[in-house]
Amino acid sequence: MHRFYVERIGDDKHVWLEGAEARHLSRVLRVTVGDEVAVFDGSGIECIGVVERVDRARAKIEILRRERVDRDPKVAVTLGVALVKSRAMALVIEKCCEMGLREIVPVEMRRSVPRVADKEATLLERWRRYAIEASKQCGRTTITTIAAPRPLRAFLARADDYDVALACTTEGDAPHLREVLAAHAGAGSVCYLIGPEGGFEAEELRCAQDYGFVPVSLGKSTLRTETAATAALAGILYHYER
Repeated sequence: MHRFYVERIGDDKHVWLEGAEARHLSRVLRVTVGDEVAVFDGSGIECIGVVERVDRARAKIEILRRERVDRDPKVAVTLGVALVKSRAMALVIEKCCEMGLREIVPVEMRRSVPRVADKEATLLERWRRYAIEASKQCGRTTITTIAAPRPLRAFLARADDYDVALACTTEGDAPHLREVLAAHAGAGSVCYLIGPEGGFEAEELRCAQDYGFVPVSLGKSTLRTETAATAALAGILYHYER
């Protein structure tokens, strides 16, 4: 069954799809009147409905039933990830959102690319669209929060908001991720930080430790940012969801 996103479903017996969602329904998926579809708004509510009308720029869905559906992990995971190039950031958002990440915070570091000061609003809108598409694809009824980019210290200052705060690194003799997680069996919230291509600068890693982030290793290989972000999340979810 095809799934579609709307900003707000409300309590009406009908909901309208507009803009990109309506075009995707009619022009790409070729959904027609009488077809059954699912609609969600990111609040945890999913509606099953029937296409009642398809216009040039919008589609009307008759809602048949509503239900609260929770397909998210029990542990709330936040990712702080260094700003990377467009394709890599798209992969981070797509894959981590599909797995149930709660929040992504783009972080400005010395080796970050690109600089976003003059195009933050455009990038946020694009990144949020990636998150919506990931939720549509994987069946989630919530959407990963995409925070505005912030400097490293501003991100690190939130360490006390989480039961576990981790900085994934290839430097030194950091313990493996699984060892650190084993010492925090009852954690309900986890934050992990992934650096840019080339890794953290030594001062940045020291700063993270000063704020309470524990350095962890993801293994012997040097991973790209998007690979490290996905691999670490898989390890965290495996540990707490098994």
